[in-house]
Amino acid sequence: MTRIIIFGDVHGNWEGLLALQQAEPHPDAVLCLGDLVGYGPDAQQCVEVVRTHVAHSIAGWHDRAVADSRLRSGDELLEATWAHTRSVLAEAERDYLAGLPRHLDVELAGVRFHLSRLQPDDLDVESTSLITLPQARLRQLVEGIQADFILLGGPHIPALRQVGKQVIVCPGSLGYPRYGVPDPTFAAWQDGRVSIHHLHYRPEVTIQKLSLLPLDPEHVLRIQGVLRTGGLEPRAG
Repeated sequence: MTRIIIFGDVHGNWEGLLALQQAEPHPDAVLCLGDLVGYGPDAQQCVEVVRTHVAHSIAGWHDRAVADSRLRSGDELLEATWAHTRSVLAEAERDYLAGLPRHLDVELAGVRFHLSRLQPDDLDVESTSLITLPQARLRQLVEGIQADFILLGGPHIPALRQVGKQVIVCPGSLGYPRYGVPDPTFAAWQDGRVSIHHLHYRPEVTIQKLSLLPLDPEHVLRIQGVLRTGGLEPRAG
C-alpha cells in the first residue's frame, strides 16, 4: 500500500500545515504545489518545514514574488504581505523559493505525476475553479502533458476532473481556503485512487497572530475574514 499526500497554497498558515502533519504523520511521499508564503503570519516556519521534509515541490506566484522583489501585483495587500515575508525569511529560505520550478514531473509507485499551477497564477485565481472549466478547456490544459495524474495548485477550491485516462486534481488550499468553508483541504493518492480530504483546525490561532503583524489594519481584516469564513475575495491569488 502506497499513500501520497498532495497539498498546496499554504500561505504562511502554520496551523493548517500542522493539522495536515497530525492527520497524515507517515505518508510514503509528499507533493507540494506551491504558494508556501503570502497572507499568513508564519512564512518562515512553513518554508522551513517544506524545504527540509518535502522532496518534490513547485513555486507559486507568491513564492516567486517574495523571492524576486521586482514582481508586482497592483494589490496593496499582497505587496505588503510580500514585503513583510521578505523581511522575516532567512537567505536560505528565500533562495529555496527562488529555486523552485514552476512545473515538475515525478514518478512514484510506477505512476506519473505532473505538478503545475492552473493559469493564470496571478490575479483572480480563485474565480477559476477546476469544477467549472469546460471540458474543451480542460483538454487544452492537459494537451502534451505525459502523466497519469495532473496536480494543479492555484485555485483554493478543491476539485477532481477526468479527461480521457488522465485525472486532474486540485487539492484546494491548506492555508487559505476559499470554497465557502474555512476547513483546509488536501488530496491523497493511494494505490491508484485519489480523494479530497478536509481538515478541522482552529483558525482563531492564525487570526490572532495576524493581529500582531506590522500590516495595515484593513489588510489584516481582509485576511482574517477569509480565514474565518473560507470566503472569496474579489482580488488576489
